[in-house]
Amino acid sequence: MNDRARGSLLLLVCVLATFVVVGEVRASHYALDRVDFVTGSERKALARAGILDTEVLLAWTARTDKRRWLAETTRIDEARLGVLARRCDLLRVAGIGPAALTVLGKAGIEDTRALARAIAEPLLERMRARTRGTALAARLPALDTVAAWIAEARLLRPIVE
Repeated sequence: MNDRARGSLLLLVCVLATFVVVGEVRASHYALDRVDFVTGSERKALARAGILDTEVLLAWTARTDKRRWLAETTRIDEARLGVLARRCDLLRVAGIGPAALTVLGKAGIEDTRALARAIAEPLLERMRARTRGTALAARLPALDTVAAWIAEARLLRPIVE
């Protein structure tokens, strides 16, 4: 194998390794100013710590020891950081964005584990009931989308302690 082929193979291996290691964590993440579950004062404190998006926020809040350090650094309550971790964790599910997080929260789904335990039809019915008469009602997913979210949540490795 010549040097060029060896270099191309190495690049391919690196790309695949990155996907395998990081791909599970990244489905859809957002800048903190695009999500409504992080308050303005939390956003400012997190920005001072260099945390500007939900992916990095998840990385710093998934483990208890990191969450404790971040609480001391930002003066955001450790329990509140746990809530933020669980919300960011739901963003690992493909197709779940800020609006879906809001609807899922109204339906009682606060983390990936709860989503994994859910059953699609009753969950969608709760989502309909809790958003009836609001602008969110027009943005509800189809049943097959909810079922796909649940199926993916069941496959994800738990990362939030």
